Amino acid sequence: MTKLILEEIAELQISHPGKIVLAGALAFLILGTGLPSIQLETDFQDSLPDDLPPIETQEKVEANFGAANSIIILFQIDDSSLRESSVGDTREPDVIDMLSSLERELESEPIVEEVDSPASLFNESPESQDEVEEMVKQGGASFYNRDFTGVQMFVDIEEEMTEENIRKATQTINENIERTPIEPGLDVTVTGNPVIRTDIGDTMIEDSVTTIAAASLLILALLIVARGRIYGPITFVPLFMGLVWTLGTMGHLGIPLTIATIALGAMILGLGVEYGSFITERILEEKEKKGSVEAGVKEAVPTTGLAILGSSTTTIVGFSALLIASISFIRNLGLTLALGIGLTVTSALVVTPALIVKYERWKR
Repeated sequence: MTKLILEEIAELQISHPGKIVLAGALAFLILGTGLPSIQLETDFQDSLPDDLPPIETQEKVEANFGAANSIIILFQIDDSSLRESSVGDTREPDVIDMLSSLERELESEPIVEEVDSPASLFNESPESQDEVEEMVKQGGASFYNRDFTGVQMFVDIEEEMTEENIRKATQTINENIERTPIEPGLDVTVTGNPVIRTDIGDTMIEDSVTTIAAASLLILALLIVARGRIYGPITFVPLFMGLVWTLGTMGHLGIPLTIATIALGAMILGLGVEYGSFITERILEEKEKKGSVEAGVKEAVPTTGLAILGSSTTTIVGFSALLIASISFIRNLGLTLALGIGLTVTSALVVTPALIVKYERWKR
């Protein structure tokens, strides 16, 4: 049955190679629209099974006591730039006034829900450092480090803690910091778990693009060396199509990009390149034997294609076993790899022979 289907595909590749290539290109464009929709999942806890006792307890703690999801603004004395007018102790009244000013500005922002800092402990500006020290002893010690060279401000956002909202809130905080006169000698840093998450997301995107680009260039170069300057790119183009089909499908289906799938593109390219390489080699061998590319396609696609389908199916089944894992990002890894192999095999068996036929006819 499978061989009969492959024989029918070979006939279509011989009779309508241009339409098949066009269909592959349209699929490339349509599925490629899903690339901007690929989601990032940088919160490790969200990927853990909810029925584990420690996870259940953690969720109860967060529900009753609040989660550690505040954006932190750290004000720290910079010893390298101390001048006579520089801050020597973050309990100075001028520092409290600065914190109070920034706190009022942030609380007026729609995206900010609540701001908490030592300034929240005072109804009016303190007149002396002794007054600040006394208030710190009564309940503000958690804002300071041990030697009082650093002080924290906590900012909670109104919206859900998505990557987009965290970026928006961080930008708003930075804009307000720039407008606020910072006391001399203080360094200001925006940090906290949400900011770290967005930084991880940025790194994941950069690494994903870098690994895909590096793998693409290396594989294309090796294919050119092995198959020549024409058949090397002809073998590579369907492979890259299959990769874009996979990533676009992830975006359309809402399958997130996680730490486990960050190298997905390079893995699919590395695993999928053999399928297009095998079918190209076999078509060219049969072409030399039988004298025409059409005869080569008619012979190679049903035979070598059947072997490729058998090999790829076992790979897909192996990756599909990851779908029973308890941790969600492991399940996503299995799903995306199985999907990627399936689509690259489809592209290799359907588009590659059509491209070869189209080129050979154009060359005549």
